Amino acid sequence: MQEPIPSIASIYQHVVAAQPVAASLPGPALTDSQLSSCNFLLDKNWGRALQIVDQGGVRCFEAQNSKRRVYQVQGKTPADQYLVFPDHFCSCQAFFYEVVGRSEAPYCKHQIAARVADTCRRCPSTIVPDHVLTQILLEV
Repeated sequence: MQEPIPSIASIYQHVVAAQPVAASLPGPALTDSQLSSCNFLLDKNWGRALQIVDQGGVRCFEAQNSKRRVYQVQGKTPADQYLVFPDHFCSCQAFFYEVVGRSEAPYCKHQIAARVADTCRRCPSTIVPDHVLTQILLEV
């Protein structure tokens, strides 16, 4: 019996989780092979996500007691800010159109940017009371 073909999501999670730590970088670094794999699997959203991370467009909010995390990722303009749960949700239109509606991509660029920024420790994290995080979530 043949083994099932792994999903793009599981391959992506494996690639990002298996990053070697480079002493000269602020966080883990991706190898050329991993970058190539992500570029192939995530297509145009990969490059766009890396631009967002390089521009410092990802912020993390962590609830003080529950330790729940939500990300705020910048869109095309500084006024465009999206609420992101990297594995499950983004408040942008592309998420609903490309990811949910048409299944053209496993993630939108904001989800990828949040995951990469967090993994590579390239996003500032703000500890907030649980009720403040609840208010942020209610505004979606």
